[in-house]
Parts: sequence; C-alpha cells; structure tokens
Amino acid sequence: MEEERLLRKMRSVFSEEIDQDEREELLLKWISEGQTEGIFVPEEASMMRNVILFKHMDAKDVMTHRKHICALDASCTLEECMQEIIGRRYSRFPVYQETIDQIIGSVHIRDLLKAYMSEQNRSVELHALKDCLKPVACIPETRNIERLLKQMKARKNHMAVVIDEYGQTSGIVTMEDIIEEIVGNIQDEYDEDVEEVVKLSEGSYLVQGGADLEDLENLLGIAFEKSDYGTVNGFLIDMLDRIPAEDESSSVDYEGYRFHILSVDNNMIQTVKIVKI
Repeated sequence: MEEERLLRKMRSVFSEEIDQDEREELLLKWISEGQTEGIFVPEEASMMRNVILFKHMDAKDVMTHRKHICALDASCTLEECMQEIIGRRYSRFPVYQETIDQIIGSVHIRDLLKAYMSEQNRSVELHALKDCLKPVACIPETRNIERLLKQMKARKNHMAVVIDEYGQTSGIVTMEDIIEEIVGNIQDEYDEDVEEVVKLSEGSYLVQGGADLEDLENLLGIAFEKSDYGTVNGFLIDMLDRIPAEDESSSVDYEGYRFHILSVDNNMIQTVKIVKI
C-alpha cells in the first residue's frame, strides 16, 4: 500500500546516517507527497511540517506586532482600565509607562476583576495595584521559540516582550502564540469567527491581508520565498516594494496566480482576491 510505503520511507531517515538538514528536507518532501496522494489530510500535514520547522523559528516569527498590541496605560485608573478591556477577547494585557516602548508588566483580567470588587480600588492607578501587575520577560527578536517555550514554562510566565535592536518594543509573544505554531490556531469562544481564506470558485479565493503564507502554500501548492514577512500583506508589500495607496488598484503575479489587491486601510492591505492564471 502507498501509505505503508511512505511511512516506511519516513521512518527510515531516522536510522540512516544523514545530516539534520537533509533529513528535514526529505521529511517535508514526503509529507507533501502524502498530502497530494490523500494519505494525510491538510491539518495532519500542516502539523507535521510545523513540528519539523518549529526549532528554526524565532520570537519575531510568532509575535504579535506592536501595531496590534492591546495594552493598558499604567497611569489609568482601574475603572478606566475596565472600561477599556470590556469586549476585548484577551485575558492578559501588557501595561506600559508613557509609551509602548516602556512595558512594565502585564495584568490578567481575573486579577483586575478581583481588585474591582473593592470600590476603593477603582480610583487607583494601575501601576499602584501591585497584586495585579506581574513582571514580564524582555527578549530579543532572535530568541529561538523552542528555547523560549521552555523558559516560559519553567518560570510560569505566559507573556514576553520582544525588543528590537534599538531597544524598542517590537511585539509580544504569549505561550499560546508558540503552541499555535505547532497545532494551528486555537480559537476560543471569544474569538471572532472570521475566515481568512474563502474559496469563491475553482482557482479563485478571497483572502485577508493578515492570512498566514504557510496556510496559502498548503492550499495553492506553491512556495513563497522566505523573508521577514509571514502574511499576505507583508508578501505583497515586499513584491511591490511599497505600500499601495488606499484608492489604488494593484496586482502581483506569482507562481501561476494573480493577487488582486482589493482594499487598503491604515497602511495595511486588508483584502486580496487570488485567481489562478
């Protein structure tokens, strides 16, 4: 059977004396073959690829970019903070002093609610609520996420601040971000059910700018050149070598597909139509 043959080949690379890079290349190749032949469903193939590539990823690859961080001002009162986080889908929030480049800790909504039960706490500024404010680790963008996960588990720390070469906040990483790199997106009851990729017809898709390129590789059967981007938005900006204007109609041809940019907002490509050509 094809399945037995493929699995036998995959097991054999662990007994042969070949270097790690060659072993990984062979496994990735056979995983793709298995998906094409229907031996692995896309979710299984994606998880196996993620396990292989996990050790090569850095904090910058998985972080939430500073532009998308939902953070709380340390000088705000508890009452003001509660109003700010109502309706947010997060349980933990970084806390900054003056600017996002000075993150002094993080708070969990559970601790804020507990403090809020006391009316006298409601007028207290967040930085003064010592029982709520927890320390966060600051790490470089290049910190390997396998190593980072071990550190976070050992220290029982669920959030880390990613710092760039200039000492500024580049983004944040949570334990959930790291785990999702293996198992895929973990959607809870508070996550908005927004499909990042919608199939319109055969060979035609409507895609959100924040969609993961790895997901598109699996869907379209193409490979994107690895660079400092991981989303459709980053890929298209890199290909165009500029940020398209909001009223501009642009397209990029790549690997047999045409990427039509449909909407741009706040310097980010929001929606793209992909058509096979």
